[in-house]
Amino acid sequence: MTAAAAPTALMRQYLDVKARYPDAIVFFRLGDFYEMFYEDATYVAKTLGLTLTTRDKGKEDPVPMCGVPHHAVRTYLVKLTELGHRVALCEQLEDPKSVRGIVKRDVVRVVTPGVNLDEQSLEPREPSFVAAAIGDGRRGYGLAFLDVSTGDFHATEASSAEALVDELARAEPKELVLGDGAADPSDGELAQLLRRAYPRVPQARAPGGGSAAATLRATLRAGYDDTVVERTPLAAAAAARVREYARATQPGAALPVTRLDVYRRADTLVLDEQARAHLELTESLQTRKRQGSLLDVIDETRSAMGGRLLRRWLLFPLVDVAAIRRRHDAVERLVGAHEARDRIRAQLGEIADLERLVGRARLGVATPRDLAVLGRSLAGLPALVAALDDARAAELVGDDDDLLRLGDANEPGGGLGADLAETLTRTLRPDSPATTKEGGYVAAGISAELDDLVAIASGGRERLSAIETRERERTGIPSLKVKFNNVFGYYIEVTRANLAKGDVPADYTRKQTVANAERFVTPELADFEQKILTADERRVALELEIFGRLRDEVAAADERLLALAARVAAVDALASLAEVAHRAGYCRPVVDESGVVELADARHPVVERLAAAGAFVPNDLRLDPAAEQVLVVTGPNMAGKSTLIRQVGLTVILAQMGSFVPARAARIGVCDRVFTRVGAGDNLARGESTFLVEMRETAHILRYATPRSLVILDEIGRGTSTYDGVSIAWAVAEHLHDRVGAKTLFATHYHELTALTATHARVRNASVAASEWKGEVVFLRKLQPGGASRSFGVEVAKLAGLPPAVVERARAILRTLESQGDAGADTPRAVVPASVTPAPQLGLFAPTPPPAPAPPPTPSGPPPEVVAEILTTLGAIDVDDLSPRAAHDVLAQLTKKLTTPR
Repeated sequence: MTAAAAPTALMRQYLDVKARYPDAIVFFRLGDFYEMFYEDATYVAKTLGLTLTTRDKGKEDPVPMCGVPHHAVRTYLVKLTELGHRVALCEQLEDPKSVRGIVKRDVVRVVTPGVNLDEQSLEPREPSFVAAAIGDGRRGYGLAFLDVSTGDFHATEASSAEALVDELARAEPKELVLGDGAADPSDGELAQLLRRAYPRVPQARAPGGGSAAATLRATLRAGYDDTVVERTPLAAAAAARVREYARATQPGAALPVTRLDVYRRADTLVLDEQARAHLELTESLQTRKRQGSLLDVIDETRSAMGGRLLRRWLLFPLVDVAAIRRRHDAVERLVGAHEARDRIRAQLGEIADLERLVGRARLGVATPRDLAVLGRSLAGLPALVAALDDARAAELVGDDDDLLRLGDANEPGGGLGADLAETLTRTLRPDSPATTKEGGYVAAGISAELDDLVAIASGGRERLSAIETRERERTGIPSLKVKFNNVFGYYIEVTRANLAKGDVPADYTRKQTVANAERFVTPELADFEQKILTADERRVALELEIFGRLRDEVAAADERLLALAARVAAVDALASLAEVAHRAGYCRPVVDESGVVELADARHPVVERLAAAGAFVPNDLRLDPAAEQVLVVTGPNMAGKSTLIRQVGLTVILAQMGSFVPARAARIGVCDRVFTRVGAGDNLARGESTFLVEMRETAHILRYATPRSLVILDEIGRGTSTYDGVSIAWAVAEHLHDRVGAKTLFATHYHELTALTATHARVRNASVAASEWKGEVVFLRKLQPGGASRSFGVEVAKLAGLPPAVVERARAILRTLESQGDAGADTPRAVVPASVTPAPQLGLFAPTPPPAPAPPPTPSGPPPEVVAEILTTLGAIDVDDLSPRAAHDVLAQLTKKLTTPR
């Protein structure tokens, strides 16, 4: 920054602020504008298309300057934070009209990509986490993520860089906070690791503060656990770092944080980034939007906080069987209680986002409209409790852990916030505005002084009329009038003719004499004049004082209000799961520690919704670590292999998050992780090809999968040559069977893998049925035992619109390959890679080699007369008129002839 040689007092004030916030763009309030100077102005003007001007024009070194109107600042903040910038809002702390000289200014808030309190900028159903990471490969890693808008605060530890990346993927932070690197060189290594993993997530630097224990104790108050630093020192250090960073963005305000959830990764079903993406849990792979995801299907919540909690349940499913069953109990109650569920959902629709409203109050940015909405929401909770009581009265076999119980207004401290509901609804008008600037939000009857000021500010006609009537009676002058003009203000006028009819009281002071009257002022009228001239300003100030006390009262109750909000959100999430289960015909799964996954008539929840009614074909499936551990699924392209294997993963996740599942019946042995390797993708920015990405993801699975994991693999080895691909796929399947022991669904077009059943006891073959009818492929979508006989790839290419000439040429080449026994042939055959030396791959456009000499005939097989008889029988059959049953009978007869001794 190149400042002017002798900066003015105003610019010295700006430079002082900029020195304290060097990494932020400073929005410096000057009247009705936020101004930027020097490099900030140059960059923002270019980036946002603003006009760049200069301050101190005509001087040798003018200061670059640009500005935005204060009433439109939100738009510019959104654009800058989306680009990864931090913006420090420096406000005027004094009224310029009442100050001589420089107005006092200071930063009141720092808006960052992860710390944003503007309700119009936040996604209502998504958290806005700022995350902090600490540690290195030697000590492990600590991770914490905090949503400043709600106080949602979590921390954990990870033993490896991969685990850290996986956990950050589930948190989906908007911003990453690291150390400044001055004291710990590992901060630089960590920054590089995270920049490679999350190139689009902005990174911020925060210097180390005091001890983690002192920081967390000051933040959490009564909710602080003294053992957290001893048990999980890295998690505690990360939590302290993110708390300090967030606190620095809100000078003078207390964060709405009441508890820290320190969890172990093993306490939840671990879903890494590729599983979350491949299974499309929260967004579609194609559109990167919520529509088409599993969350889009199951989210029928009526409140934003319920939607955020449901999203968390989906990304952090449970592994504790008892906790899972408690959620299932609650969902089952709500599924069965139709009328009560409808009432519950209707009441939830009337409840606003309690978490963010309380957070805004705690941070001092809540508006009158916010608190009015909060009051109405709290006032509606008793009706919600009554509906929940009706649902809880339903018969249910099992324990009720009060997941559907909110509390009672008579509980100590007011379990439902009835005290605050009464105060807020009584104090604030229902139509309260979203700003305190003009007042008009405090209800009548709250303050006699305010009511008087409102009456005065609105004209004071009744007050003037009362004064006039009383003075007429007191003086006996019936024509006495109270008047007003811009020169003298309010006065009492008595005509000269009436002066002789009564005595003017001693407290009348002559103000002016006119031709036919005298004008007087009294102490009461002078006081009224003073009041009415300042009434509007005093009214706004008094309303602001009342509102400030009200906001402080809500902030002081943040702990119990946030706990209540969490219970309401849980009820909303459970009611959503019940509504989806009822509408879509989901069943309650049996969840246990068996490790078995057994599904009857299972469906894919997303594909089923998008398909025409009744068009989705359900399937049965069983995985058992002791008997049916690896299921090799073959079948044609487009037959539904990918849909089938993905729906198993989605079913496991749904069951462990506490949801019913899309099946007629289901048994889910709890899994510790779900791994996926589906589809093709590259990472060209990092120089990684499609095949390299595939192998990296496969290596990750083989490294971390356990016997309790579910592994979903689709087309392993397809990104390289045929023999390489078959070899890799075979070796991966063997490793999962022999060494890992994870339940595995292995979809493949390499029919050679079906031979694994001959040498591996826990491998089973299954195929997705398809048939050919009059030259066209018909997909039956049904899973059946055994491997597929062919892939119908050419037929699918024809359906996709390949030119006829290309299709015919492909068929000819396929016949050549099949006749020569190439590794790409459809006919399944045993392959043992360790003992087979593959021949060179076929060159499609090379001259066809001469056929190998035929081996000498072997004196085995049926007698010639039997063969002749069979051929005669086959020649007499009209295949087009042969039914499936008749074909079966003919085949049985011919088989009998072949096997009957002669």
